[in-house]
Amino acid sequence: MLNPQSFSMFLLNIITFTAITEAYAIPSTVLEKALQGPPKHRGHNEVWMPNPAHPVPYKLPLSIDDRVNWFEQAHNGSKNGFYKRSSCPGINMLANRGYIERSGRNITHESLAQAMRDVYNFGDDNIMVALDTTFAAYSWPQYIDLDFFNEDVVQNNVNCPAAPTRNDRNIGENVNINITLLDSLLSFSKDGETLSLEDLAEHHHLRHNQSALENPNFQFGSHHAICSLAQYTNLVGVLGRHGKYGLSTLYVEDVRHFYLNEDLPSAYMRRELPYYSTEANILIDRMAHHIGFLIDRPYPPNDQDPGIDIEPIVAKYERPCQAVY
Repeated sequence: MLNPQSFSMFLLNIITFTAITEAYAIPSTVLEKALQGPPKHRGHNEVWMPNPAHPVPYKLPLSIDDRVNWFEQAHNGSKNGFYKRSSCPGINMLANRGYIERSGRNITHESLAQAMRDVYNFGDDNIMVALDTTFAAYSWPQYIDLDFFNEDVVQNNVNCPAAPTRNDRNIGENVNINITLLDSLLSFSKDGETLSLEDLAEHHHLRHNQSALENPNFQFGSHHAICSLAQYTNLVGVLGRHGKYGLSTLYVEDVRHFYLNEDLPSAYMRRELPYYSTEANILIDRMAHHIGFLIDRPYPPNDQDPGIDIEPIVAKYERPCQAVY
């Protein structure tokens, strides 16, 4: 018989599974492999409880003990190939600060997932999308190296086309940052200080069109769209802090520091409420709406067809205004 704590975790697993299948609509074959993974030792997000004195979740400064989590940047292949890094600056930051193995080698699912909770308060369902899909692609090894996130086996599931600051894998080196793409991203700020969700959508649309032109194997169904847009919305959900767009205000200098150094900006504020897939999908759909297309959930049968592209070349905001009579 289940005790109350075990029953609560059982319900949480059902809710998480439902959120993943309905919000992200991961292909059933991928989910089946992911759910065969090790069920033990998984942590979970802490529960935020409102009270009359504090009714709305906020963001608070993250306390970092520099004696333990000092910053030391490494790149993929540095120290004669010993250090491993991914194409995700958020994951690399966890290694650069020692929240996971600094070498980027021999990383367990549990240690990486817990670091994402501790530092970013990333929601368990979002963690499942990123980590379970990757570990499942390699048949659930006990350990992975961070460069596992870069290989062909995870392309278009975790590592996606039209990334903000990385080349498509079919175009060139896709692990390290492309400074030209970073400068392009920051230039989309309308005020030179902040980046709105619409600014990010417009930069994504440029990246979409660049990839469509340059990548001979480009395809962009609903799954690819979610994967690509999430790389922007994760910035908003994690790095956003109080400002002109509320708690999701993204600051240009924060983004620059995060990408160049793969470290938290000095003004970083950690979320009190976990960043769950529900919030992520709302932001993703807002970006798609600004551009002028819809993401289908669940994915249609032709979502992985060669050459599919659900995003228009000319965005809604680029079209001439039509008079309404």
